[in-house]
Amino acid sequence: MPMKTTNWISGLLVAGLLGLAGCGKSDSAGDRGVPATMDLPKFQQAFPSPTPAQQSSIAKVTEGVRYGLYPNALAALDSLAKDPALTDAQKKAVSDLIEGIKQSMATAPAPPPR
Repeated sequence: MPMKTTNWISGLLVAGLLGLAGCGKSDSAGDRGVPATMDLPKFQQAFPSPTPAQQSSIAKVTEGVRYGLYPNALAALDSLAKDPALTDAQKKAVSDLIEGIKQSMATAPAPPPR
């Protein structure tokens, strides 16, 4: 009887360890598929209390970057860059993200032909 209990407890411990083995936290940018050249959290932090127009553009930029819709993100960044109310830090965040997107577009593989 004690041997069955030991085997049962050992089996539970092994199952628990195997279950926890895949619970590690990975790089958040890697999870979203956002290239390292684009620092989306830094960009978003530059706008702590955006106006409604800025908020709309930021949402379009975020969506464009996350889903690889870089032309849409660049268009939203262009409209955001034209906002005269931007601070110097916000202007820098916008220009840095534009450069990151352009760099990613230049190194991205070409889409397969249809």
